[in-house]
Amino acid sequence: SHLQTVTTGNPVREEIIYADRKAARQKLGVGENQLCLLSFGGSLGAQKINEATAGLMAWHIKNHPGTIHHIHATGSYGVELLPKLLDEQQVPWQNNPNLDIREYINNMDECLAAADLVICRSGAITLSELQAAGKASILIPSPNVAANHQYHNAMVLGNKGAAIVIEEKDCTGERLSSALEDLITHPDKLVQLGKAASSMAILDANARIAREITALLESKQQK
Repeated sequence: SHLQTVTTGNPVREEIIYADRKAARQKLGVGENQLCLLSFGGSLGAQKINEATAGLMAWHIKNHPGTIHHIHATGSYGVELLPKLLDEQQVPWQNNPNLDIREYINNMDECLAAADLVICRSGAITLSELQAAGKASILIPSPNVAANHQYHNAMVLGNKGAAIVIEEKDCTGERLSSALEDLITHPDKLVQLGKAASSMAILDANARIAREITALLESKQQK
């Protein structure tokens, strides 16, 4: 039997496709000239991502004070871990207007719209949203998934210059800081990553899926 496959892409919420960057940044308190970072490791929160993020926060608060607005979701695992790590590194995180630390992001469309750079896992839906929003990203594939599919997902973007891919075993605060330093020094690279992501987006996945299902049903009726 001949197996036919069709690339439809993943459906992406319209709020993400049509989000308003300026309005989102105002609502979230991001300064006009600030670089907005968004980082998260899934709803549970990955220990390694929280550890690396704590190192990154310590670095940018010291080296780029006031110029970076960082939104980070710790996930349930990281709620106690992240503050502890920040305290150990003597990071003034409490009441810091440039650090927005929360357990979970329930307004992802706004956070994504506001962000200049996203640091996250590389599940299929996340990648579709990054592409739809045209966002530069540093991807840290989860190694704990079937057939290492998150790594392969990430490399599709990595090979097209649409993301920086760092494997979890290499993901440290230093590694994230040096990647960010490079992007701050070369803002054109940041723009290019976002443009490349945008060029890969499939924005009409819903219509494509519906069209294929309709065509299948029609061909069955004709037989």
